[in-house]
Amino acid sequence: MPLAIDPAILGQEFDRAEHEAVTVEELISFARALGESHPCYLEAGPDLVAHPTYCIRFKGQKFFPDTLPESLRFRMSFDAGKDIELGVPIRPGDVITVVSTLHEVYEKTGRTGSMVFVVVRFTMTNQRGDTVAIVDNRFMYKGLEG
Repeated sequence: MPLAIDPAILGQEFDRAEHEAVTVEELISFARALGESHPCYLEAGPDLVAHPTYCIRFKGQKFFPDTLPESLRFRMSFDAGKDIELGVPIRPGDVITVVSTLHEVYEKTGRTGSMVFVVVRFTMTNQRGDTVAIVDNRFMYKGLEG
């Protein structure tokens, strides 16, 4: 691997952010923007839940940990996708806390050369401590020199 990554930084919390309570209006507006038609996403009441992809609107305050090498923290990267593991549904009134960790750093070689991938994990819980989602954000860097 072209970068010296201390494995001790993997899995360590580097950011925690608490968001304001989710509103009925936000949930319904989000679902409408997606073109959703199922009543559980559109009708205010006890059965209203967030669309499963609603969790991607939550972020932390920091993009990367301070312990990540500078060559990655201050260099342009590309969004290489997200993996989402869903937990309990988000409901109106939920206060979502996002805990950010550096989950993985790895290298791949493709047709155009070497690429480094950095995976930042956002673990999202509600005010009861229930996991609502785990989102792995994958970022790709091309052409890094050791």
